[in-house]
Amino acid sequence: MPAPKIRPFILPELAQGYTGDLDAGGYLDQLRFAGLDGEIAADDVRFEQCEFSGLNADRFSLCNARVLQSELNQVSAPVLAAAAVRLDEVRISHSRFGSADLAESSVDSLLVENCKFGWLNLRGATLRDVEFRDCQFDELDLGTLQRVRFTSSRTKVLAAHQAKLSSVDLTGLEFDMVDGVTGLRGAQVTQLQLMSLAPQLADHLGIKIAG
Repeated sequence: MPAPKIRPFILPELAQGYTGDLDAGGYLDQLRFAGLDGEIAADDVRFEQCEFSGLNADRFSLCNARVLQSELNQVSAPVLAAAAVRLDEVRISHSRFGSADLAESSVDSLLVENCKFGWLNLRGATLRDVEFRDCQFDELDLGTLQRVRFTSSRTKVLAAHQAKLSSVDLTGLEFDMVDGVTGLRGAQVTQLQLMSLAPQLADHLGIKIAG
């Protein structure tokens, strides 16, 4: 199965960014936003070679934003509102989100590492070349995924009703329950995972299991 093609990048020396920069909107590049709190609104902003570090937000909003060659590190927010965001060459690490809504987003070359999500909503989103490493989810709701891999990760609920999968490696994702098992077409699973899915697959196909 083809592995995700994560494109590496190195951030240049960054200037300090402030809340006022976000309020002004438009195009922001080579800025570090560190230690911000409260409600952080960055809808419709284009970020290039930026870093968000040590944020403790009540709400972090990136709806319709574009984030290019940027990093989010140690970001905490009960609400991440990022519908229709575009992420291109982005790293997210050591962060925690309650609900993370990325519906209708476009994601290309993303590495998510050591993060925890209550609910990650990817319905209507298109993800290409993405890897989740050492991540935890309460509920993970899938969209259109191509060359996506999960490593040492876990979710309580894997929702696949609207999933369209191509070269998606789920072997490193532990799950307690799958909602919409037929949406997993195009994914790779282990034999143990397949055994856990067998009752749902049999029910879908109308197969009765004796005993």
